[in-house]
Amino acid sequence: MTQLEDRLRRDLGKFADRARPDTIRGPRLVPVRRRSQTARWLAPAASVVAVMAVVAGVSLVGAHNPGREPKLAFAPPTPSAPASLPAGMPPYYVTLYQSYTDHRGIITVAVVHSSATGRALTRIDVPTLAIGGEVVGPTISGANDDRTFVITETGGLGTDHNVAWFYLLRLAPDGRSARLTKLPISLPGTTETGDVALSPDGTRLAIAEIPCQQDRCHTGLIIVTLANRAVRTWTMRPATWLSFVSWAGDSTVAFLSGRQYRLLNVTGQGGNLLAARAIASPPAPRGVLPEALVTANGSMVIGSTVTNIPDGNRITVIARIVEVSARTGKLVRILSTQIVHGATPGMQGSAELLDEECRVLSLAPAGTNLLASCFSFGRVSDYGFAPLPGFPSPSTSGISGQDASAW
Repeated sequence: MTQLEDRLRRDLGKFADRARPDTIRGPRLVPVRRRSQTARWLAPAASVVAVMAVVAGVSLVGAHNPGREPKLAFAPPTPSAPASLPAGMPPYYVTLYQSYTDHRGIITVAVVHSSATGRALTRIDVPTLAIGGEVVGPTISGANDDRTFVITETGGLGTDHNVAWFYLLRLAPDGRSARLTKLPISLPGTTETGDVALSPDGTRLAIAEIPCQQDRCHTGLIIVTLANRAVRTWTMRPATWLSFVSWAGDSTVAFLSGRQYRLLNVTGQGGNLLAARAIASPPAPRGVLPEALVTANGSMVIGSTVTNIPDGNRITVIARIVEVSARTGKLVRILSTQIVHGATPGMQGSAELLDEECRVLSLAPAGTNLLASCFSFGRVSDYGFAPLPGFPSPSTSGISGQDASAW
């Protein structure tokens, strides 16, 4: 099975969410969802419907000849691409995912990989947070030392029973062993926890939140110092999710609020989130704002764009990882290009699913080196896209919709 077919199989499973579980016979297991702003995954009973839809979908996504799978093409690498790691690329990356066990339980696993070869160096079992029969896909964020990461798991049953677990993951210098420690950080049960990002120096967490008191909620961004758990808070009303939270240097946090990316200086004691200045971002593909990260000096935004080109009764989908000026919004350069030929149009076609399947996941501290999930998982450098291993296939034990990774 190709990487693209796995990807399509995973994403077409999103349509299982539209099924009515009460009309489907068979056992139901724990539902899984990725994040608060992404799809919730139904139990395997509904997944049977998803798999049936996937099989049909994949067979229809062929190019102009029936039965042919969609063709994934990568832009040719630069001829001068080095055999070793490009300058500034971290030696390791960590993937974080969940899998079904033999008894259909759910486990959470972090795996350290070599950035040069993709080979797994060590595996760390992470406690799985399950509340009320629900599991949320974990997230991971890394510091600039290439060895310090924070893993976040969230869950809950409403504003009175929300829980967040934070784990510090430290790698050995050779990446072949690691130590996992639960951080003594707790948030009020009335707080919905969103994106979490570890500061470049590894000393602070930026946490997006929606705290509520007596059914009144507002938007918050808190900065937690790991050494003493001191908290500083920036807030605004009304309550809305801050998405794609990341650090742009040691004193600035970037995030998406509404449809606008912003930069907030967090050196003060807290204040008004509206003080964050607006910056430009990559153009939205078909109205979907891309996940973007800001370089350490705040001058560039790295994100993705997707273009659909009609080709008879099929669609050619072109996805690009791009570098955009944070000041002007103008395109500076295209870092990589992935193309899918023979995608199907329409609301339930593979083209619409692919439009949302190119995301920037983690930006290295030096150089233009990043992890991305763009039709397949891999690393991007000045020399283009290089596919990497890291996530189990949904056709084995893997759970769909997870691509959490960092370096």
